[in-house]
Amino acid sequence: MLKVPFNFANLSTSWKVLVSGFIIILGSGYLAAVLNAALSVGMTPQAIADHYADKSLSTSEAAAIAEQGFAEEAFSFDDDDEMAEMNMDGMAEMDHSQMDMAGMDHGDAVSGDDTLPAQILAQVSHIHLLSFSLLLLSMGGLACLTQLVESTKTALVSMLFLGLWGDIISLNLVRFVSGSFAYLTFAMGTAIGLCFAFISFRVLWELWLMKPTNNQTEGQP
Repeated sequence: MLKVPFNFANLSTSWKVLVSGFIIILGSGYLAAVLNAALSVGMTPQAIADHYADKSLSTSEAAAIAEQGFAEEAFSFDDDDEMAEMNMDGMAEMDHSQMDMAGMDHGDAVSGDDTLPAQILAQVSHIHLLSFSLLLLSMGGLACLTQLVESTKTALVSMLFLGLWGDIISLNLVRFVSGSFAYLTFAMGTAIGLCFAFISFRVLWELWLMKPTNNQTEGQP
């Protein structure tokens, strides 16, 4: 008997609606995750580096603070004099409690380190690795069922999982090695998004626009 390969176009209407709904909900969830990343971190390599990179004081900065209580910053004569005067007036009007709070804030700022804790980064990593692995399994499985050639399906599935792995690894490299690895994070996230979009549109196209194939097997009347 001649076995007919799976084809989304041959599914019944109920199955087509089910698969289409799954893709739409999955895609909406992914877009919500992208929006959350854009609002909480940013979508540019620089924003990623600013959020995840090590922002602790350098050795020279720490030595300067230990010696004189502050680290010198570059001074420009182009600074807005009016703004400086407004700041002085505001300081003069502050009461003692406000001054105390300002001192506390200054003490926090002097520490010079608002780096993302390693424990938080580990938490982000393990949550994304576990949850996204199931999501990528779903999208990869749909890609494997399409009528694309085997080499294309292999490339798509490989890019999905390598993209996730590279995204998480690059965040750790940004935190512990160099902020320049933020470009790798940006590239991996973009690759995953493009794969998601391509697979989604391809499956929907096969479901609703591709002509069904003949399901009759050889030797049957």
